[in-house]
Amino acid sequence: MRTGLIAAVTRTATGELRAELPVAGRSVLAWQVALMRDLRVERILCLCEDVRGEVLRLQHEVEAGGGAFHALKGFAALPALVRAEDDLIILRDGLVPDPLLARSLVEADPALRRMVACLPSDHPLATSHPHDFERVDAVHHWAGLLVMRGAPVQQLADFPADADAVSVLLRLALQAGTPCHGLTANALTDEAWLLADSADAITRHEQAMIAKAAPESDWRAPLATLAAVLVRKLAPRGLLRAPMLGAAAAFALLISGAAAAALGTAAGGLALAALGNFAARLSGGFATLRQHLLRQHTAGRRGAIAGVSVDVLTAVTMWFALSPWPEWTPLAVCGPMAIGLARL
Repeated sequence: MRTGLIAAVTRTATGELRAELPVAGRSVLAWQVALMRDLRVERILCLCEDVRGEVLRLQHEVEAGGGAFHALKGFAALPALVRAEDDLIILRDGLVPDPLLARSLVEADPALRRMVACLPSDHPLATSHPHDFERVDAVHHWAGLLVMRGAPVQQLADFPADADAVSVLLRLALQAGTPCHGLTANALTDEAWLLADSADAITRHEQAMIAKAAPESDWRAPLATLAAVLVRKLAPRGLLRAPMLGAAAAFALLISGAAAAALGTAAGGLALAALGNFAARLSGGFATLRQHLLRQHTAGRRGAIAGVSVDVLTAVTMWFALSPWPEWTPLAVCGPMAIGLARL
């Protein structure tokens, strides 16, 4: 069985739990749980102070999806929950690694690669956070991720209750002969390996992630470019609700524009339609950015349907702008034709 061990006990200098800090629209703990599920972990063990807040929410979410989530106050129950034949994946409290990089380190088809991920001793993370990224040999520090056999976990019963379980397991893994796997400085960029220990560190990480995931600007399409610039400026604030709010505003403006044009106010209808298209661009930009940041790939069809709906409402507005209700002139077909030709 694949078992994952995470923690929500370490606090920042300002007293906040690292695990509950928001990073690009979701908590640090939610990022770790998502990574564990991406690695097909069947049971998640979370060391915590209290079973409430984000820990409780994620426990319900994992269990609703058919997984097992154990919130543990202390590590006394770990020897009973981890079997000798299990693969145990451990993440340092507050660590948010890039899922693709973590998967490439851990997975060795069809099994897991048992290893201790390491970073150079002169890396900024090692020098600034020696307690989190402990030294494992003369030239390496732990990088906050390891995969080990479950058997050494039984030895936790010999340690006092106030011991750092993750640190102890790291030492037990090394004593059991788990090999080290060095990471290069090029792999450990700001967006690829975050220790969420402060708001400044998270801001740098988010900016790097957004710069990498945001849509490209193309000034040949000024409306789309302006929307892309605004998405970069506004993200990650409102990343979760902005796509839905933008879509609602877009359809409200487009329907109002079509109604205004049908009633004979062509200029007002076209202005509302333009604003509706801009709101739709913002909604689409936020949705695309959210999919890239959260590694979601479920909104493609929904986005295509929304795009077609925007085009249809814009075409209707242009039709009525050229020929208000209930009149009809052959010239009215030029509006829908212009939209259709623009999409070819």
